[in-house]
Amino acid sequence: MRSLGVLSSLLANRSFSTNKPNVLVFNRKTKIKEPLQCNKLLTWYVCGPTVYDSMHIGHASCYVKFDIIRRILENYFQLSIFQVMNITNVDDKIISKARALNMDPLQLARKYEVEFIEDIKLLNIKQPDIIARVTDFIPQVLNFIQNLFDKDLVYLTDDGSLFFDTTKYKRYGKIVRVPEVVPHTFKRSNLDFALWKATKQGEPSWDSPWGPGRPGWHIECSAIASHYFGSSIDIHSGGIDLLFPHHENEEAQCCAYHNVDDWVKHWIHTGHLHVGDNIKMSKSLMNTISVKELLNSYTANQFRTLCLLSNYKSDLEFNDSTMDVACGVLKKFDSFIANCYAHLNTNSSKHIPDITLFKKMFDVENDILINLADNFNTSKTLNLLIELINTFNKLLTVDFNFNCSNLEVIQALNIVFKTLESFGIDLTRSKIKSDAENSLVIDITVNFRAKLRQLALESKSEINKQDVLKLCDTLRDELAAANIIVKDSKKSSIWRNEN
Repeated sequence: MRSLGVLSSLLANRSFSTNKPNVLVFNRKTKIKEPLQCNKLLTWYVCGPTVYDSMHIGHASCYVKFDIIRRILENYFQLSIFQVMNITNVDDKIISKARALNMDPLQLARKYEVEFIEDIKLLNIKQPDIIARVTDFIPQVLNFIQNLFDKDLVYLTDDGSLFFDTTKYKRYGKIVRVPEVVPHTFKRSNLDFALWKATKQGEPSWDSPWGPGRPGWHIECSAIASHYFGSSIDIHSGGIDLLFPHHENEEAQCCAYHNVDDWVKHWIHTGHLHVGDNIKMSKSLMNTISVKELLNSYTANQFRTLCLLSNYKSDLEFNDSTMDVACGVLKKFDSFIANCYAHLNTNSSKHIPDITLFKKMFDVENDILINLADNFNTSKTLNLLIELINTFNKLLTVDFNFNCSNLEVIQALNIVFKTLESFGIDLTRSKIKSDAENSLVIDITVNFRAKLRQLALESKSEINKQDVLKLCDTLRDELAAANIIVKDSKKSSIWRNEN
């Protein structure tokens, strides 16, 4: 008899070890992976949208990837996360579009803000703890600028705008090598950036000690993040487009404001989303696909799977081919889960648990943890799940039962379920977890069909047999039209929901 003591030990220690690996995060400055620095409560600031239009899937891929990282840190490394996201609701683009539509800029921004929040819900993205509109933080912006003004880091231009003087901040360019920038009439240096923009006719404006105006782009994130997190943030994230000038400018003015050498411990940037031939998706190129357009063709789970198949900082290709791969991977997971349920519902296995198979599953769970600690390597994690599923599929008989113990099937099912749910794959949306009432109706229908089909197969009358089998095929096809896929073996039938 196999050693139950060894088996019990494996089960007890499968993924609950306190010796979790250190999380390594890629550092844009040093170009190497470094240990995540944070206390039990991790502070995280996300650069949110400028709400002048619908969110496209290039933006969506960014927020889905951040959501995946957040879930990994919470679910696998037991970190509590406090996350703040800004909403840029006053900006040149908003004002320009509102003018074209003869709308109030703040009303236009509010419309797209509501749409953005609806879209992140559709994509199963966890909402930040706080969503902060720029216009709600004007006093904090003015206080921030006054502090920099008092330190002689700000100058006033002829039109009444205020600029940060990069020549007086000696560590400018520490995040990224500063590229060539377009000369500007008002600036002392081409790298200087606006803190406060003087009001123009028809634009939203607020009073300030320097005259009416509105916040510059970079100052808003600095003021909001500093309001909540002070002089140090664990993670600050955004798309790679924001690395320069936005994040470089944020870091410069915040280090100056707080009198610190480094304001952010870990900058996290996601890669571009391309739509073929390495063409970036952007509104300026007029090649965007909105979230709702995406969801007309694919599910949120399928798009999230695409994001999981590469590292968050890599560029992502979105096309029919890459989505076919993502859909195929998700379908493989769904089919495995369905097969596990079918086995557990119909089979009372008398197999003795195999310690070798349990050891493999134990190793898979440990390897998943190791890979997720290595700069959130989700693609390798999915490969580990696929290898595990392939191992079990080799044990699958023609009657859709696994040639192993139920305990092993439950353990494999748990690993796949836990991992996918931890990544934000909504298994209720994939219809694997149907509600009990619908499942019961389908079970009764499929079981009745299976018995009827078995009678036909055993009948000696070819006419009766063919008539009954034809009826069974008709019912199978009608169920398929309702996304219920029935698979027959010689002696039984199983079903699953098809996305």
